[in-house]
Amino acid sequence: MPTFRPAAASDRAALLPVIRQFHADEHIAWDEARVRAAMDALIGDARNGRLVLIERDGELAGYVVVGFCFSLEFGGRFGLLDELYVLPAHRGGGIGKQALEEVERLCIAEGLRCVRLEVSDDNDHAREIYRRRGYALHPRRLMTKWLG
Repeated sequence: MPTFRPAAASDRAALLPVIRQFHADEHIAWDEARVRAAMDALIGDARNGRLVLIERDGELAGYVVVGFCFSLEFGGRFGLLDELYVLPAHRGGGIGKQALEEVERLCIAEGLRCVRLEVSDDNDHAREIYRRRGYALHPRRLMTKWLG
C-alpha cells in the first residue's frame, strides 16, 4: 500500500533523478536549475501547489506535482495535475490510481473547484486511466509561449 507525503527540502537529492527520468520518458527538455527552483517554490510556499512523494515499503515509488491555478471559467481556484510519475519497478499495482485519488483529496481539502491535467497525445495508456477515473477531453489544446 503506497503512502503519500509532502516533499521536504531534504528529499530533493533523491527526487531529482526520478523527475529527470520522467522528463526523459515524456521528451521534456531537462533544465536542472529550473526544476530545482520550481521544487523549492512548491516546498517553500503551499499557495503554489504541492510536490508529493509516493512511497511504498519505505522507498521512493514516484511523485505527483499539483499546481494551484485560478480561472473564471472554472469559478475560481483549480488544481493542475502537472506531473504524476510512478517508477517502472512500482507500476502495475494500482499506485497511479491511488495517486489520482490522493490528488483529488488534496484538491478538495484546498477547496478547489476541479482538477485539470495534461497527457501526451501518444500516451493512450495514461489517457485511458484518466478517462476511467472521470477525466474528460476538452476540445481545446494548451499552447505555450516561453517568456524571457
